[in-house]
Amino acid sequence: MSLLVKKLSVSYEDNGHALQALECVDFVAQKGRITALVGESGSGKTTLGKACMGLLPKNATVEGGITLGDKPLLGMTEEDLNKVRWSELAMVFQNGAANFNPVYTILDQVAEPLIQHRDMPKPQALELAGQALLEMGLKPEEHTRYPHQLSGGQVQRALLAMAQILDPGVLILDEPTASLDAMSKGFVSRAMVQNKEKGKAIFLITHDLELASQLADDLYVLYLGQVMEKMAGSELFSEPRHPYSLALARSFPSMETARDLGGIRGDAFYRLLHQHGHRNGTPHRHAHIASSEAGHEPGHAPPSGCLFHDRCTQAREDCRKGLVPLTGSNGRKVRCLRGGIVDLLDLKGIAHSYDDQKALQPTDLTLKAGEIFCLVGETGSGKTTLAMAAAGALQPKEGKRIFQDRDMDEWLKTDRRALARKVGLVYQNPAESVSHRLNVAEIVAEPLRIQHLDQDSVKVQELVKKNLSEVHLSTDQSFLKRYPHELNMGAIQRVCLARALVLNPSFLVADEPTSSLDPSVQAKVMKLLLDLQINRGITMLFVTHDIGLARKVGDRMGVMLNGRMVESGPAWQVIAHPAHPYTRMLIQSASAWQGMADPHLGEETGDAGCAFALRCPHSTDVCFNQDPGLRQSGPRRVLCHIPLTDENNEINWEVI
Repeated sequence: MSLLVKKLSVSYEDNGHALQALECVDFVAQKGRITALVGESGSGKTTLGKACMGLLPKNATVEGGITLGDKPLLGMTEEDLNKVRWSELAMVFQNGAANFNPVYTILDQVAEPLIQHRDMPKPQALELAGQALLEMGLKPEEHTRYPHQLSGGQVQRALLAMAQILDPGVLILDEPTASLDAMSKGFVSRAMVQNKEKGKAIFLITHDLELASQLADDLYVLYLGQVMEKMAGSELFSEPRHPYSLALARSFPSMETARDLGGIRGDAFYRLLHQHGHRNGTPHRHAHIASSEAGHEPGHAPPSGCLFHDRCTQAREDCRKGLVPLTGSNGRKVRCLRGGIVDLLDLKGIAHSYDDQKALQPTDLTLKAGEIFCLVGETGSGKTTLAMAAAGALQPKEGKRIFQDRDMDEWLKTDRRALARKVGLVYQNPAESVSHRLNVAEIVAEPLRIQHLDQDSVKVQELVKKNLSEVHLSTDQSFLKRYPHELNMGAIQRVCLARALVLNPSFLVADEPTSSLDPSVQAKVMKLLLDLQINRGITMLFVTHDIGLARKVGDRMGVMLNGRMVESGPAWQVIAHPAHPYTRMLIQSASAWQGMADPHLGEETGDAGCAFALRCPHSTDVCFNQDPGLRQSGPRRVLCHIPLTDENNEINWEVI
C-alpha cells in the first residue's frame, strides 16, 4: 500500500489572515521504501503528516488530493477515516510522552486500538499488546508503568508498538528519534528498516539529516510549504542540487562531514495571506512575510518567484519573478530557475610555466556558487598559480576560464574593472600586499578609488567602516589613520580581508590567509571568513598547506602535487577515505613527527609516470613509466593507477 499526495495546499485561517503552510505539494510514500521529509522548523512537515491522517484543525483550509492505495482520504467522513486510521495508516506523533494519556498504563494504551478497531476481548488485546512491547525491547515489568515513569527512548518504542499493533500498510513517523540517545536511535532505526522489509511504506518526518540520508530511499526537502528538491537520501550530503539543500546539509553536525557547522543566511519566514477588502466582488489578498518574533513585516511579499531567493547564494533578479516549477527526471527534481546550484567558475586545461619550469600542468577545476573549495598540497605544488589564474590575476599559458557564464579572458580584455568588482583577492603575505604609504582607511578604500567609486567621500567612509566592522576591527579615527607598520600581523590580515570585500564580490580567492598567524588569531580570522561566506553568500577558493585547516572549512577539497590535482571530492570523503597515497601521506603528516622521514621529498619521476612514484609505498613499474590518467566515482576524482581502498570504502573507479 502506498500513500500519494497530489497538489496539496493547506492554510490556517486566523482573524482575516491565513498562514500558508503547504502549497501544491506532490509527494509519494511507496510500499517497501522509506521516504523522508526534511526542512527547517515551520516548513510544513508536520502539517503534511497530519493532513494525511485527517487530523488538521478546524481552521485549516485544504485543497488537492491524498490517496491511500485506491482510497481518496480527503472528503472522507470522520467515521470512514476512523476505519482507516491505525488499521491501514498509523502515525507516531512528535513529543513522545505528550501523546500518551498520563492516567493509563502503556500496556492499556497499546491494547486500545485492538479493542476499538477489532472488537477484541480485553484480555486477548492485553496479551498481544504485551508481545508487541516485548518486541520493542520493553521488559514485562515496564508494561504496567505510566508514561511519566518511562525514559524518552522507552516511550518512543511504546509509541512504535502502538502504531504497529494493527499492522498498517503505511507508517508516518514524526521526529521519531528526536531527543534520543544513540542506542535508542539505533533501535528505532532498525524498527523502520524491518517494517520496510515487510513491504510497508514508511513516511519519515525528521530534523535528523544524517538519519534521513542513511535510511531514506527517497527524500523531499521542504521550505515554506514548497518542495524544493527530491532526491535519493544518499545524495543529501554528497550531491545536493538546490542551494537550500546544500545550506541545510552544511548546518547539520553529521558524522560524515568534517567542516565546521555552516548555516543559512537570514531567517525563514512564515507566509501570511492578508485580506484587504474586495476587488470586483472577490476578496483581495496579499502575501505578507512574518517571522516568529513579529506579527508581520511591513509591505507585501512578492506574489511570485522563488521563496528562497533572499537567502540564496546564487539568486538573480529573475528569481523574484514568475512561477518556479519543480522540474527534473529519473527521480531527481529541483525547484530552481537556474536548474539547481550553478557553476560560478569553470577552469579547463589551465597550464602555466615560468620560463622553462612547469608550475601548473593542464588542470580542470569547477567551483559551484556558494561553496568553499580548498586547495592543499606541498610548497611548489601549483596551488597559488592555479588560484591566481582563477582570480584573473595571472594569465595562464593554456586553458579556458569561464566565470559567471562568460569567458574570463574576453572579460579581462573588454572590461577588467567590471570583473575586478566581482572577484576579491587576499594575498599570501599580507604585509607585502599593502602599500606602507597608505593608512588603514586608504588601504580599504583603494579598490573604490581604482574603480572610480570614490567621488562621494561620505559614502566611501561609511563603506570602509562597515567592512572594518565586519572583520572585527575598530572604526575609530585613531585606528583608521594607522599605517601597516603600526599593526600586528592579525590586524593587517583583517585589513586586507576588508579591502578584498569592500566591493562586495561574489568570489573570494584567499591564498594562505592564516599562514603567518598564531593559533588564536587564525581561529578568529577563519571564523570571520566562514561567517562572511554564509552571510554574503560568497564562493571561496581557499589555498592552504594545512590539510587539518582545510578539513574544518572546506565543502570540497583538491590535492595538488607537481602542478596537477591528484585528488578531489567532498572534503569529508577525501579526509576519511583518501584514494591517493599522497593524500594519505598529507593526512598522516598533519602530526608533524609522522611526516619527517620522507627520503625522496621533492624528487620526481619525470613526465612519463606518476610524480609521487618514488615516495609511494604502493608503486609498481607502471607507476614509473605510464601516466596514471584520471579516474572518477560520483563527485570524486583521483589521478592514480591503483587508488587506495579500505574495508569501508569500496569504490568503483571509472577511467575518464
